[in-house]
Parts: sequence; structure tokens; C-alpha cells
Amino acid sequence: MKRLFLFVLFSLFLVNLFGFVGVQYDPANIILIPPEDGINATLEFNKPKGSTYYAGEELIVSFKVNKDAYVTLLDILPDGRVQVLFPNKYDTNNFVNANELYTLPTTDSSLGYRLIVDNTVGRESFLLIASEEPLYFLDPVIIRFHTSAFPYLINSVSGMKSLIMNSLSHSNWTVANYYFYANYAPAATKVNIVSDRQNTKVFIDGLYEGIAPIMLKELEPGQHSFYLFNDKRLAWGPNPRSVNFGDFELKFNLLPTYPYGYLEVYSEPSGASVYIDGEYFGTTPIKDFAEVGNHNVTISKWKYHGASQDITIIEDETTSISFVLSQKTEEEVRKDIYTIFAIVGAIVAIVALILLLSQ
Repeated sequence: MKRLFLFVLFSLFLVNLFGFVGVQYDPANIILIPPEDGINATLEFNKPKGSTYYAGEELIVSFKVNKDAYVTLLDILPDGRVQVLFPNKYDTNNFVNANELYTLPTTDSSLGYRLIVDNTVGRESFLLIASEEPLYFLDPVIIRFHTSAFPYLINSVSGMKSLIMNSLSHSNWTVANYYFYANYAPAATKVNIVSDRQNTKVFIDGLYEGIAPIMLKELEPGQHSFYLFNDKRLAWGPNPRSVNFGDFELKFNLLPTYPYGYLEVYSEPSGASVYIDGEYFGTTPIKDFAEVGNHNVTISKWKYHGASQDITIIEDETTSISFVLSQKTEEEVRKDIYTIFAIVGAIVAIVALILLLSQ
């Protein structure tokens, strides 16, 4: 069958109305946060992420999902338009099998096609979305395949997030990303992204980069969009921040996403574990953010009796409490040890039973 060459043109520009490097939109609009412990997907091009492609070069795109899923590849143009590269007029079947590597065009494609970079200049981003449920937000795109091989999902990226998230609200899904520079090699700088909190996820220019600290070897100087957050409802941004030559480290201090005051807890002896409404808060002595309202504070320490106290956190104020813990007798400590061994023994027995039944 004669191979059909389709040239997908990428309209790219270096500077934009918002001042972010390489694009004409606010990158915070493309942030997509999938459910925790969802499915996993990978997206690869024929060059590493953040590479430069020049006019006439071909983009070879491959992806894989660890579960059977419905997949789409979105091309976010620098002017904020969102184009659907897969599925398309020739590759209409977007259901993929688990752990199978797919390369565009897939073997199901009715005609061959190529993705070729033209001579425009700028940064282009891509999102691969994989869902265990059909991607209903693609329905208006699919019905336009008779008029366009690669239709646009939306003409402004500002409406993309709500469109996609509303469609995926009841699905198990994930997202993978990629970007490249077209027709220019930026004078990149190496920057270490650091957070003052553990388990901080980092998004740069709308794309997930990983858990801080992250060493970015190829970050273009200029203004970027940063969004950092952790599992304690603390976040920074999304806000712009400039990256300059010589900025070897950028540190971000996360703040609560809720109305907050401060809780200060001391104990004698120190080193006691502190819980607020049953959620781990830290180890004494400690001072940290606490949500405005009424709470119960409980502390515990091995070989000591626990204690608790009801408190009220007032916005922008510090609430300070102290505990003097009484030491347990040797008999009480022995009972605690017996209890721990009994619990561990029960867990081991349950695991062994499950393994036996699964054989």
C-alpha cells in the first residue's frame, strides 16, 4: 500500500504575552494531576525530553501503559491550541493492550503518516493520557476525522483542564509528558529544585518532573511556571518564577492550602510522637502549621503513658501546649511487648494463610 506522508506543522514562538519562555499561554493551565496509585504510562520520542528538533526532522513517538487502557496523545501548541495527534483519521483505534509498546503510526493505521517539524521556533509540549474508561472528551474530535486528520481538541488551553477532568472524574487514569525545542538550542542552565517539605511533587511549566529534590540539567533561563505540593495539603504556586544563569538551586517553601495558624508542642521527655485528630504531626519539640478550628492532640512515647488535649487553632496565631509524660512500670512495658508480638504473630499468620490459599 502506498505510504501517505502527512506533515503536522508545529507553530512555535519564543516569547509570549505571559512572559513564559517558549509559549504564549500560562503553563499552569496544562497541569493534570491523576489519582494516586493509578495506572502507569510512559511516553518516548526519538530524542530525550528537552531536546532540540530542527526543520525536516521526524518525530517518532512511542508509548506503553501497564494496563489495558484508552489512550490519547495531545499536542499543546505554543499559542495555546490543543491538537489531537492520536487517535487520528488513520489511527482510529485508541484502545491499547497492557505492557505492549506502541509506535505511531500503529499497526492498525489505515495509512502511514509522519510527524515532521517545520521551521518555526519555540517549545512544544505533549500529554499522553491513559484511562481504563473511554475518553469521552474525544467524542467531538472523532466526529471531525472526515474533515481533518488531526483535529483540535480546543482552541485555548485555558479550557483544557476542566474539559478533561470532568470526563475522567470516575475513571482510573494517568498522564505522561514530553516537550522539545524546535529550531533552537536554548542556553540551558543546571538547577536543583528543593522543597522545605518531604514528598513534594514538582510541576514545571505544567509538566510533572518528579519528587523534590530534582536536578534539572537543561532548564532554559527565563520565566517558568512552578507548582509544588505534598500529601499534607501544602503547596507553592502555581506561580511564575525567573530562572537565571548562576541559580544553581531554587528553594521553595510550601504553605497551607487551608486557613491556618501554628501549633507548638513540647513534652518532657522530648521525642514523643504527636498526632492531630489521629494524623501524624511530628516529634516533640515541634512547631508547624495547623488548620484553623478545634482539634484533639495526642502524644505517645515508648515506655511512657500517652496523653491528649483538646485545642483551638486561631488564624495567624500560635497555640502552644506542653505535656509531662509519666513513665510506665516494668509490668506495663512487658504487656505492651506481649501485645506487639501478638499483633505481629497474627499478621504473619494471615499472610501465610493468604499465600497458602493462593497456591
